[in-house]
Amino acid sequence: MEPEQTAALVRQAAAGDASAWEELVQAYAGLVWSVARAYRLGRADAEDVSQTTWERFARSLDKLTDPGHAGAWLSTTARRESLRVLAARNRTVPTGDLAWIGPAREDQSPEELAVAADEEGRRDALAGRLWQALNQLGDNCQRLLRILMGQPPPSYADAAAALGVPIGYLGPTRRRCLEKLRKLADVSEPAEQGHDW
Repeated sequence: MEPEQTAALVRQAAAGDASAWEELVQAYAGLVWSVARAYRLGRADAEDVSQTTWERFARSLDKLTDPGHAGAWLSTTARRESLRVLAARNRTVPTGDLAWIGPAREDQSPEELAVAADEEGRRDALAGRLWQALNQLGDNCQRLLRILMGQPPPSYADAAAALGVPIGYLGPTRRRCLEKLRKLADVSEPAEQGHDW
């Protein structure tokens, strides 16, 4: 979103325009979420960081010195709040997601289910290798990649603010981190025996 458009939405939201507020949330919610998750916060902690960030933003709408850079303000606030949560927590948060357990599919034959399960298993194995490789990267690479993977992708200015680094740092560092990730994940799948594909 262009800074002029963002500034106009911030002013409108500060004046009580609910649709402007919704547009700001829609534009930057992914950024705030990805910043919180970049610090390896569990879902509940990331939700708390997001909620606190938006709450502070709502209270600060009429006080922002540069409303056109609201994304940078949000990402910086989310980063600081994430660090606060990390410093305050002294417990281990179990991770994992049971979302992979889906409802039974009665409209597919057993053969179709077996083929789908095999394909899903291969995708899961590749995703597992990627996540393992990501977790082997240093903290700076992990944060950078997790933030840049946000949906929608943040602007470089917002990502730089979230990480507290200059914009010029992002491109070269991203490239180096992705090269390390590819090497660690070894994403080239071995050819299967007996198949010519």
